[in-house]
Amino acid sequence: MKPIMLLLTSSLVVAASGAFAQGQGDACSNQYGACMDHCSSRPPSLQSQCAQTCETSTNQCYVGMYGHPPEGGEAASQASAPEPEARDAHGQAGPQHQ
Repeated sequence: MKPIMLLLTSSLVVAASGAFAQGQGDACSNQYGACMDHCSSRPPSLQSQCAQTCETSTNQCYVGMYGHPPEGGEAASQASAPEPEARDAHGQAGPQHQ
């Protein structure tokens, strides 16, 4: 089942990267598509590790293009944000019901 899903995923990536290859993509996505295409031709026992290698090298490519993400990532900063006070339709703060 795993090789079938990998093959399906790589087919979708290759199809999508074909659309990007017309000048709308970037080097990292083209690299990823070519790598996954290569992985789909590997023996099933090697496909999972090959796909992980593609993901790692593509992530490194994007870090080279855009730099490292902020420490903790965006999701961490959103999770720690305080919840705003409840307001009614006129923008007035009202009692909170529990």
